[in-house]
Amino acid sequence: MVKNMTNNVIEVTSLMKKYGDFIAVNDISFNIKKGEIFAFLGPNGAGKTTTVEIMECLKNLTIGTIKILGLDIRKNEMEVKKKIGVLPQDFNVFEWLTVFENIDYFAQMYPAHVDVDTLIEMLSLTEKKGTLFKDLSGGLKQRVGIAIALVNDPEIVFLDEPTTGLDPKARRDVWNAIKELKTRGKTVFLTTHYMDEAHFLADQV
Repeated sequence: MVKNMTNNVIEVTSLMKKYGDFIAVNDISFNIKKGEIFAFLGPNGAGKTTTVEIMECLKNLTIGTIKILGLDIRKNEMEVKKKIGVLPQDFNVFEWLTVFENIDYFAQMYPAHVDVDTLIEMLSLTEKKGTLFKDLSGGLKQRVGIAIALVNDPEIVFLDEPTTGLDPKARRDVWNAIKELKTRGKTVFLTTHYMDEAHFLADQV
């Protein structure tokens, strides 16, 4: 296994993504240290989601290098995927299953996974564990999504615009959940177009 001799858990160097003549991501570089909350800020259409999908090994890069936990994503795709958790903008769950049942369903996909009740407590969902997903508020649904992203006990968690469309209280609840990830030693890569969100949460923008 490749050892990461720096304190960086993510290293992006000269990243570019092209679709024909269209440049979706143009020559970006950044490093993220272990335990940081990194806010990737920009307006809609700025290439945030494309960048994240490349880092998650869902799309191929055109030019540049990305290392996750010292692993080149082009050569170690499966190993990288085992070490990350992902909450996309639109995540799929079962509307007619409860909070517990949804999280447990995804947890069973991993031979070794975090205890479901531990995740429910971490995300302050204990009182809602028996509630159908379809009956949850927007903020609670996002917290379930974060719990699902944590079932494999990832070292790095990618959250793609997790508070878009939420009311102020729901946004604050999700922010508190993200802060809790940091206290537990997780590195968080957060995409957002909200300046106040980046200011409140991020160690680095």
